[in-house]
Amino acid sequence: MEKPLKVKLHILSPVHIGCDDVYEPTSFVIDERTNTLIEFEPMDFVKTLNYEQKNELIKVYSDDNLLSIFKFIKRAYKSAIGGRKVSISSGLSAHYKKVLAIASYDKKTVIQQFTINKTTYNPQNNIPYIPGSSIKGSMRTAYLSKLAKDRNITGRTDKAKDLEHDLLYGSFDKDPFRMVKVSDFMPAGDVKVKIIYAVNRKKRNGVVSTMADNGPPQILEIIQSDSIFEGIINIQQPEKIAGIARTIRKEEFLKSMNAFYMPLFEGENKVTKEINAGSIVGNRINEKFKHKLGLTAFILRIGRHSGAESVTVEGNRYIKIIQKNRQPPKFLNHATTFWLASESSKPNTNSGLVPFGWVVMEIL
Repeated sequence: MEKPLKVKLHILSPVHIGCDDVYEPTSFVIDERTNTLIEFEPMDFVKTLNYEQKNELIKVYSDDNLLSIFKFIKRAYKSAIGGRKVSISSGLSAHYKKVLAIASYDKKTVIQQFTINKTTYNPQNNIPYIPGSSIKGSMRTAYLSKLAKDRNITGRTDKAKDLEHDLLYGSFDKDPFRMVKVSDFMPAGDVKVKIIYAVNRKKRNGVVSTMADNGPPQILEIIQSDSIFEGIINIQQPEKIAGIARTIRKEEFLKSMNAFYMPLFEGENKVTKEINAGSIVGNRINEKFKHKLGLTAFILRIGRHSGAESVTVEGNRYIKIIQKNRQPPKFLNHATTFWLASESSKPNTNSGLVPFGWVVMEIL
């Protein structure tokens, strides 16, 4: 039996793993002076209100006017209420200030686009973590790509589940990944989060534009780079009676990760240089893991905006591209949108933009 692998997960670029939760407009206020969002308990806020303010609050809520809610909370919030503080980008602070300056409610204004998505967190202490399912999914894609390459399987455009079944010689109870157990990854030391924007650049004819496409801003809470998480990976061997035809071997399983993700990373790193977004992630890999890659360090990509190429089997990509003006979707072997983390919703330059989701898994 293989020994469980003790693993450190190093965050190299912003990671957002969705949890279907947002910062509710009725439970936060933004301090523009310190670029900080303060999330408080709504009942703690209500307890500080006098009789007239409570009546005003009832009216504001009953009108379902988000602008009035923002303005009332900003005006009535007292520092003594306290709350959990989260760093935000300077652009979001300016965005919030712009919202408060709006004279009247208009659903077409920026107020409609102020949804702040939280990253996965422990509701007991508000500390973020990395779900084991995110790590396992990333590793699975790399391993499937290795199997497809070994068997020279390319050009498959049928259902992904059918391709996976053929590569793994089974599904459900016969799927060998039943034997790969991945724990949730918990913080090792101080883990910092920040609220930023996700902006896109379009790929056209192999060239990435330097300008963003129009559209509502995406505001995401992300785990910042240099954060470290720890977890356990256990690769078990199936018993013969289990009927699992393919056995996952640790060495080839780990090697498949760099074989799959390094070319994707190098291609993206080239693109970021071309649009003058820099190569921060590449520098971090060279500084910390240059001599460990392939030995004890393995690159992965996780979370939202990791790119369609990172979640599809190499040589068999069939990516749905949504068209404008209600045109029917296209299907290509590559994505046409490139997402980056930004301090503002409409950055004037690409300098400082960073790709999402790059991490290094270090075997201890």
